Amino acid sequence: MLDRLCGNEPLKAALRPALASGRLPHAILLCGADGLGRNFAARLIAADYLYPNGGAGAQAVVEGRSPECLTVRPEGDGDVIRVDRIRELRTAVRASALSAEGRIALVEDAHKMQPAAENALLKVLEEPPAGVVFLLTATSEAALLPTIRSRCARYALTPLDRSQAVSLLTAQGCAPADAEFLWAVYDGALGRCLAAAQNPARMALLRRAADFYLLLCRRDLYGMLAAVREFEGKGEREQALSFLSDLAGILGAFLDQRCPPGLDLLDPEAAAAALPAVTEAAGRLRAAGSPKLIFTLLALRLAGR
Repeated sequence: MLDRLCGNEPLKAALRPALASGRLPHAILLCGADGLGRNFAARLIAADYLYPNGGAGAQAVVEGRSPECLTVRPEGDGDVIRVDRIRELRTAVRASALSAEGRIALVEDAHKMQPAAENALLKVLEEPPAGVVFLLTATSEAALLPTIRSRCARYALTPLDRSQAVSLLTAQGCAPADAEFLWAVYDGALGRCLAAAQNPARMALLRRAADFYLLLCRRDLYGMLAAVREFEGKGEREQALSFLSDLAGILGAFLDQRCPPGLDLLDPEAAAAALPAVTEAAGRLRAAGSPKLIFTLLALRLAGR
């Protein structure tokens, strides 16, 4: 199953011997930015561990419907993992009968645990039940307590290189030019690339961010103000955040020399100055600031006014 993970050859090479012997570390932390497939990778590892011969059982793990893979993930309005969910997991792994291969306790997006939940998880990691492997995923090691990190074997997922990403995206029906563009803006995060490529509305929003970038290059204040006017209405906050995320991705691509095709090359110093302004605007928008004021100030700042 792990072979279904695109790229990440060092990760797969490191884990194959342990999976073949059925001797995974008692706790594993998989780190990767959004779109790199950290949760998918964790389920693939769980499937190979629990069902070495594959089959329907392994597929059930990958699809998140196996009783042998106990899963906790963020939920609710706050999109967090509450302490009671970790306590339930802790009780389940200690009380339930194990299958022949053991059991997996999967905590998806562990960086979203409440502090009390982290402490509850730490208790069971300090004295792990026999036959249970804990799989944690997170955006980065730094997002978890040092005491949790120290009890895990840690692995990192990496972005796809240009040729891998373009090949996979074109195989999914994406135009080659669009595939190149998506790879550059989303830094090889296949999940984010596919989410845009398979959603015309999302792709249109990305193109609007690209058009705004061209206005930014010309320091066209009035053009920038006009381009973001529709994000100022009620109910447009999520669209506005996606727009700002894409704009930040375009600026970051140029700074990292990935250079999205079809766009003017912005001076590196100008790009380095513009990126913090965009990320700060997104932060203010998440904090429920006035969209009109936020975008006006952003346009003024990007235009050098």
